Amino acid sequence: MNSVPDLSNEWDRDKLRNWIANAKRLGREDVRKAAYIQLCRIEGRNIDDPLEAEFAIVMRALEEALSEESGKTKRLSRTRQKLGRVGVRQTLADLAMKPTPSTGFLKLVEFDMARELSAEALVLKYEAEFEPDVVAAAKKRLTEYGI
Repeated sequence: MNSVPDLSNEWDRDKLRNWIANAKRLGREDVRKAAYIQLCRIEGRNIDDPLEAEFAIVMRALEEALSEESGKTKRLSRTRQKLGRVGVRQTLADLAMKPTPSTGFLKLVEFDMARELSAEALVLKYEAEFEPDVVAAAKKRLTEYGI
Protein backbone atom coordinates (compact mmCIF):
# COMPACT_ATOMS: atom_id res chain seq x y z
CA MET A 1 0.00 0.00 0.00
CA ASN A 2 1.17 3.52 -0.76
CA SER A 3 2.29 5.60 2.17
CA VAL A 4 0.65 8.85 3.22
CA PRO A 5 2.64 11.93 2.18
CA ASP A 6 3.95 14.22 4.91
CA LEU A 7 1.83 17.35 4.55
CA SER A 8 2.83 18.87 7.91
CA ASN A 9 4.74 21.72 6.25
CA GLU A 10 2.14 22.52 3.58
CA TRP A 11 0.37 25.76 4.49
CA ASP A 12 -1.25 26.61 1.13
CA ARG A 13 -5.03 26.16 1.43
CA ASP A 14 -5.55 25.66 -2.31
CA LYS A 15 -2.90 22.95 -2.54
CA LEU A 16 -4.37 21.16 0.46
CA ARG A 17 -7.86 21.35 -1.05
CA ASN A 18 -6.40 19.77 -4.23
CA TRP A 19 -4.88 16.98 -2.13
CA ILE A 20 -8.29 16.41 -0.53
CA ALA A 21 -10.13 16.35 -3.88
CA ASN A 22 -7.60 14.03 -5.53
CA ALA A 23 -7.51 11.67 -2.54
CA LYS A 24 -11.28 11.52 -2.52
CA ARG A 25 -11.36 10.77 -6.25
CA LEU A 26 -8.73 8.03 -5.83
CA GLY A 27 -10.39 6.52 -2.75
CA ARG A 28 -7.44 7.34 -0.50
CA GLU A 29 -9.23 8.16 2.76
CA ASP A 30 -5.90 8.15 4.64
CA VAL A 31 -4.45 10.89 2.40
CA ARG A 32 -7.74 12.84 2.43
CA LYS A 33 -7.77 12.82 6.23
CA ALA A 34 -4.11 13.90 6.47
CA ALA A 35 -4.68 16.81 4.07
CA TYR A 36 -7.91 17.74 5.81
CA ILE A 37 -6.26 17.87 9.24
CA GLN A 38 -3.40 19.96 7.86
CA LEU A 39 -5.89 22.35 6.23
CA CYS A 40 -7.52 22.80 9.63
CA ARG A 41 -4.14 23.28 11.35
CA ILE A 42 -3.67 26.50 9.38
CA GLU A 43 -6.35 28.07 11.56
CA GLY A 44 -4.41 27.71 14.81
CA ARG A 45 -0.99 28.43 13.38
CA ASN A 46 -0.54 31.94 14.83
CA ILE A 47 -2.28 31.51 18.19
CA ASP A 48 0.07 31.37 21.17
CA ASP A 49 -2.16 29.55 23.70
CA PRO A 50 -1.98 25.83 22.76
CA LEU A 51 -5.56 25.08 23.83
CA GLU A 52 -6.95 28.09 21.96
CA ALA A 53 -4.92 27.13 18.87
CA GLU A 54 -6.24 23.58 18.94
CA PHE A 55 -9.82 24.74 19.41
CA ALA A 56 -9.43 27.04 16.40
CA ILE A 57 -8.42 23.91 14.46
CA VAL A 58 -11.47 22.04 15.79
CA MET A 59 -13.76 24.89 14.72
CA ARG A 60 -12.25 24.92 11.22
CA ALA A 61 -12.57 21.14 10.96
CA LEU A 62 -16.25 21.28 11.80
CA GLU A 63 -16.91 24.15 9.43
CA GLU A 64 -15.05 22.34 6.64
CA ALA A 65 -16.94 19.09 7.27
CA LEU A 66 -20.33 20.82 7.38
CA SER A 67 -19.51 22.86 4.27
CA GLU A 68 -18.33 19.77 2.38
CA GLU A 69 -21.46 17.87 3.35
CA SER A 70 -23.89 20.63 2.35
CA GLY A 71 -21.99 21.88 -0.70
CA LYS A 72 -22.01 25.45 0.62
CA THR A 73 -20.04 27.40 3.19
CA LYS A 74 -21.15 26.78 6.76
CA ARG A 75 -19.96 28.71 9.80
CA LEU A 76 -20.46 27.90 13.48
CA SER A 77 -21.76 31.38 14.25
CA ARG A 78 -23.34 30.64 17.62
CA THR A 79 -20.22 28.88 18.88
CA ARG A 80 -18.04 31.75 17.65
CA GLN A 81 -20.31 34.24 19.45
CA LYS A 82 -20.06 32.19 22.64
CA LEU A 83 -16.26 32.09 22.31
CA GLY A 84 -16.29 35.87 22.19
CA ARG A 85 -18.46 36.05 25.32
CA VAL A 86 -16.99 33.38 27.61
CA GLY A 87 -13.70 32.23 26.06
CA VAL A 88 -12.35 28.88 24.92
CA ARG A 89 -12.16 27.05 28.24
CA GLN A 90 -15.74 27.80 29.27
CA THR A 91 -17.03 26.97 25.78
CA LEU A 92 -15.26 23.60 25.86
CA ALA A 93 -16.52 22.88 29.37
CA ASP A 94 -20.09 23.71 28.36
CA LEU A 95 -19.87 21.46 25.28
CA ALA A 96 -18.56 18.56 27.36
CA MET A 97 -21.21 19.05 30.05
CA LYS A 98 -24.18 19.18 27.67
CA PRO A 99 -26.58 16.31 28.38
CA THR A 100 -26.61 15.42 24.67
CA PRO A 101 -23.70 15.57 22.23
CA SER A 102 -23.43 18.63 20.01
CA THR A 103 -24.14 18.37 16.29
CA GLY A 104 -20.45 19.10 15.79
CA PHE A 105 -19.42 16.15 17.95
CA LEU A 106 -21.74 13.82 16.02
CA LYS A 107 -20.32 15.08 12.71
CA LEU A 108 -16.77 14.46 13.93
CA VAL A 109 -17.78 10.93 14.95
CA GLU A 110 -19.30 10.42 11.50
CA PHE A 111 -16.10 11.63 9.83
CA ASP A 112 -13.92 9.53 12.19
CA MET A 113 -12.21 12.61 13.61
CA ALA A 114 -13.69 12.87 17.13
CA ARG A 115 -10.61 11.24 18.70
CA GLU A 116 -8.40 14.07 17.44
CA LEU A 117 -10.68 17.04 16.97
CA SER A 118 -13.64 17.05 19.35
CA ALA A 119 -14.14 19.44 22.27
CA GLU A 120 -14.24 16.38 24.51
CA ALA A 121 -10.86 15.20 23.24
CA LEU A 122 -9.38 18.64 23.95
CA VAL A 123 -10.79 18.60 27.48
CA LEU A 124 -8.99 15.30 28.09
CA LYS A 125 -5.76 16.48 26.48
CA TYR A 126 -5.74 19.60 28.68
CA GLU A 127 -7.53 18.04 31.64
CA ALA A 128 -5.46 19.99 34.20
CA GLU A 129 -7.21 23.15 32.98
CA PHE A 130 -10.73 21.83 33.66
CA GLU A 131 -12.80 20.87 36.69
CA PRO A 132 -12.96 17.12 37.42
CA ASP A 133 -16.69 16.92 36.57
CA VAL A 134 -16.00 18.41 33.11
CA VAL A 135 -13.20 15.87 32.50
CA ALA A 136 -15.48 13.03 33.67
CA ALA A 137 -18.27 14.19 31.33
CA ALA A 138 -15.85 14.36 28.38
CA LYS A 139 -14.53 10.84 29.13
CA LYS A 140 -18.07 9.51 29.44
CA ARG A 141 -19.17 10.96 26.10
CA LEU A 142 -16.12 9.64 24.24
CA THR A 143 -16.57 6.21 25.84
CA GLU A 144 -20.26 6.14 24.89
CA TYR A 145 -19.22 6.60 21.27
CA GLY A 146 -16.46 4.00 21.38
CA ILE A 147 -13.63 6.51 21.35
